Amino acid sequence: MEKVLGQEYGRAADRVAFLRDNCDAVEDLGYVKQLKTEEIEELKDRLVENNIQLRDVRADKKAANKEFNDQIKQLEDSNDEVTAKLKERSEYVTEPCFKFVDEDTREVGYYNDEGVLVYSRPARPDECQRNIFKALRTGTEG
Repeated sequence: MEKVLGQEYGRAADRVAFLRDNCDAVEDLGYVKQLKTEEIEELKDRLVENNIQLRDVRADKKAANKEFNDQIKQLEDSNDEVTAKLKERSEYVTEPCFKFVDEDTREVGYYNDEGVLVYSRPARPDECQRNIFKALRTGTEG
């Protein structure tokens, strides 16, 4: 059999008409078809573009993963803190407290700004010494 047929027709439509008119049957057949040089160049360009996009997407994914991991870490740390507070039903704070010395019971009490006793202890000897300024305190002065 000849390697090529209908090459004398320049237009593809004319060649297809010649082949259809002169064949015994038209059947679908799978085979390996060589690519044209233009198609190869287009595929190379497409491969380069895909690789550039792939690199960019991977960089974006890496940045997004870092951001998500940071958010997850913050939430886990917050959960640990909240869980500890819930478990203890209290938290340790440092805030200004008001010290009162009761010389009659020889005790010292510390009150927070809500007026709640937060700590008490026995008074030291130097805290129980009366002086004229402590004796005159009535609690109404600012």
